[in-house]
Amino acid sequence: MTGKNWIMIFGPNPDGTYVVEFRTAKGETLVISVPSGETRVLKHFQQRMPYGFRARDKGGVSVMAG
Repeated sequence: MTGKNWIMIFGPNPDGTYVVEFRTAKGETLVISVPSGETRVLKHFQQRMPYGFRARDKGGVSVMAG
């Protein structure tokens, strides 16, 4: 996915951790590893949005998450 802002949630990994990646349309990234004991919120969103979702940011640009 290029030219779009997006957030991806990867996991659970074999050790129970999750990885969350934030990427801007310009290609800047931030990757966060979430410890297994702190994953309740990520599991919540993964269960409710298994195919991801799209939203518009304030500038009207599409934001993809999944």
